[in-house]
Parts: sequence; C-alpha cells; structure tokens
Amino acid sequence: MKSMRKPYSIVFSAVLLLVGSAQGAWAQKVYDLGHYPGGTWAGAWGINNSGVVVGWGDIASGYTRPIGVPLLGPNAGQWFDLGTLGGEDTDDHVMCMGITGAGMIVGHTANAAGDIHGFAWTAKSGMVDIGTLAGLGYSGFNFSLAYGVNKAGTLIVGLSGSGWFTADTLPVVWTPTVVSTSSGPRTTWNIQKLDTTGFETDTYWYAAVVNNFGQIVGTATEPDGVEITVVWNPIPGRNGWKIAQLPVPTDYPNSWPEFINDKGEIVGGVASPDWNTSLPALWRKGSPAGSIWNLTVLPTLSGAPQGSNAAGGINDLGDIVGASTDAAGNWFAARWSTKDPTFVQPVAFPAALEAGAWSVAHTVNDNGIAAGFYGSNTINQNAFAVQLR
Repeated sequence: MKSMRKPYSIVFSAVLLLVGSAQGAWAQKVYDLGHYPGGTWAGAWGINNSGVVVGWGDIASGYTRPIGVPLLGPNAGQWFDLGTLGGEDTDDHVMCMGITGAGMIVGHTANAAGDIHGFAWTAKSGMVDIGTLAGLGYSGFNFSLAYGVNKAGTLIVGLSGSGWFTADTLPVVWTPTVVSTSSGPRTTWNIQKLDTTGFETDTYWYAAVVNNFGQIVGTATEPDGVEITVVWNPIPGRNGWKIAQLPVPTDYPNSWPEFINDKGEIVGGVASPDWNTSLPALWRKGSPAGSIWNLTVLPTLSGAPQGSNAAGGINDLGDIVGASTDAAGNWFAARWSTKDPTFVQPVAFPAALEAGAWSVAHTVNDNGIAAGFYGSNTINQNAFAVQLR
C-alpha cells in the first residue's frame, strides 16, 4: 500500500477519542498520533505487541526521517527520531518498515554518499547499515531496502539493486552474526539473494514480509508487466528456501503481498489488468509444505468489486486490516476476519467527520491494536492507531 500523503494545511490534534463504528455495533478507542513535533505529516507502518508504532514523516528541517511513537507507558505519545545513516532524503526513500517484539526496528534511509541503504536499529546499537548486494560482487548494487522483519528479529527481508525499484532489483534476506569486539559483542548482518529459479525472466523483485517460521513473501514483475506474488518456504534441514507462486483470479492477474502471520496466512491485494480495480486478498496454505495455496477475495465496503481495496496487515488471531472504497467512493480503513470471510467493517479514525476524509489501517498487533494514517481536505497525512477489541 503506497503512501497517501496529501499536501493540505495541517490541523493537529493530540487527543484520545472513543468512537463508534458506522454500524454502531462495536466501539473503538482511537489514538490520534498526529506527526513528529515541528513536522507536517506522518504515517504509521508497523506496530509490535508492546504498542510501539513506527513509520515515517518529516521533521522541522523538512527532511523525512524514520520515526516512531509508543502508545503505552511513561513515554506514550512522545515521538522519537531514529536519525539517518549520514545523509538526508525525503518521502518514501526514508522510513521504518517493521519492529520486532524486543523493539529492534528495520527500514531504510540515506547514507553520506546519498545512497539508500537498509538499516537495523536497537536502543543499544543505534542505527546499523546492513549493506547491499554490492558486498557480494553485484556491481552497481549500492541500493537496498529493508522491508520486513520477523518478531524474533532473526531475519530481515527486502531488496537490493541499482536504484529505487529499478528493474534489476533482487529479493534478499539478512541474517545476524554476533561477533566479539574490544567493546563487547556486536551484531553484524549478512546479506543473501533469495532463489528465483523458474522465474528467471521476471524483474523488479522484492521480498516484503517474513514470519517467525521463516516463510517469506514477495513480488516480481513478469515480462508482460503482470505483477505476481510469490512465497519462499524454508527447506527443512537446509539454509535455503523454495519458491512458489500464489494464485490469483483470472480477471485480477496482478497481485502483491502486505503481511504474513505466524500461521502462514498472507494478506495483500489483487488487481485488474489496468490496475483500476483492486480487491483485498487472503491466501492460506492448501498443503502442509506450502506448495499449494488457496485464495479468498475478501468483501469491500461498497459490497461490489470496484475502487481501490487491499488488506494491509494480519495478526496471529486472524484480525485483518487495510483500506476499502465504500459505496460513495470514499477510501476508508477497514477490517476483516479469517473467522468469517463475509465480514467487513470500517475502522474508526480521527477525521471521520472531515470533508474529503480518507484513511488506511496498515498493520495490527496480537492485542488487536491497528495503526495507519489518515487525512482530509483540511488535514495533511497523520498517523493514528485504534483498539479494535
């Protein structure tokens, strides 16, 4: 799901609201997180079970930074800035993409040379450059994005190539090694290209998400321009993965993943050939080894296959969140459930009564707290979180 930052004047509100759904069937506690102090916009992309939200937004200088904010505890509501790898950049080139249970954060930002590199950050080590495929002899591959991380913090996934989503980008993983130094143990990250056997003509690769069992989901573009979703299943007893393609409806050949939970349930979207219509998608294993997958196209808020719709996050309890177009053409945060594939409801957000309001719920933790971003005709993109249950 792409950034929906809109260039509107800002109206900032740091309040905690209790809002009912449009159907009035359930109450949702909504956290209006606003943006980083001195900045003008922000978005939430990841959340862990401790309620720490991470994402991206601008700071007073106008540059974009990887930022975050805890929902709970003594520092609740206080944004933090992770800094950079030595350079500055703007918009989606700089952001946090995921956070582990212990608080390690991954994402990407600019280095002193102006290249965008993936990073891993902890409170102890600070921001660490996790490298690119150039380190393995891929000439010109000085660009990398860390897209996702498992809850345990033992596997980071993403891409490396010559530039921002260029045709030569390849799917990669990073694994940690602890080395002894004079100042104590230090974690280094080792990059590895994922196997793409059987898909040699595809381009624009990236690995998007990973679960604690080592299942990785990503995407590639076929020679005819169709975007496909693939899953890499770990090979038992080996340090490697076997790739398989996920199914799509005939009328919706394009697809992309957004998240995978520890049950191996994958959410994302499928889209028409012209991308004018996209629908929320749920894939579940049809065989123990993960070579067969079953697709469920989830309902939309409009009740029809129209507009822009996608599932953005799923937790281990089967809560799914994302965004969907309603019957009036509005694009709102939505929720689904693996327990009932016919279920869909809007998710409350702070600008519910604003003209031109829109919202996205991109991620949800195992405590049922979703996070995302919203805006309207008078409000620039801001971050929010909502307690679903």
